[in-house]
Amino acid sequence: MSNICVYLQNIEPYLKQWFIHEHGGEYPVSLVRGSVESCMLKQFIEKRNQEEAANIDERTLAIYIPTFKDKDPRTYFYLPDRAKVALHKCIKNRFDIQMWQDLHQFSNLGLQIDDIIYAWMEQHGIELSEMNWNAIAKRYQRKRRGYLDYELKKIKRLQSKKVTKSVMSVNSVMSVNQDSED
Repeated sequence: MSNICVYLQNIEPYLKQWFIHEHGGEYPVSLVRGSVESCMLKQFIEKRNQEEAANIDERTLAIYIPTFKDKDPRTYFYLPDRAKVALHKCIKNRFDIQMWQDLHQFSNLGLQIDDIIYAWMEQHGIELSEMNWNAIAKRYQRKRRGYLDYELKKIKRLQSKKVTKSVMSVNSVMSVNQDSED
């Protein structure tokens, strides 16, 4: 692992805290070998003549550039803007997947999700603040609404197939009856 970092700007505080926790809890983040983020860095990291000064604030996520066999971080340390956006989206998607997998099982039990979200935040190294809770609850509700809409559409499709099959069977019976009358 090198001591050269790539910096992602405008990372939501809860997302930054979760990502740091998921990769061992140290900052700057040392990526887990073979992780999606590590693979993205390997793919998109480029040569650059000079280092750019990063505007580092509390919404900046610093990630150590791993040492890859074919890309030495002393030479390959630049991550283009579009690759940074893609990496940020990848982190968000991983967060959403883990949040959904962990919290979805409780929504069917009729439990209050408030305390469950706080417990989940604590388990994943996210500061227990109202701002973080609101952001996570909104993301969870969007995912849940999407899931419920999908399930409703699936039920409607199945019902329409059943209606279509029963109409077809009624039509075939009627045509057989008409043929026998002739």
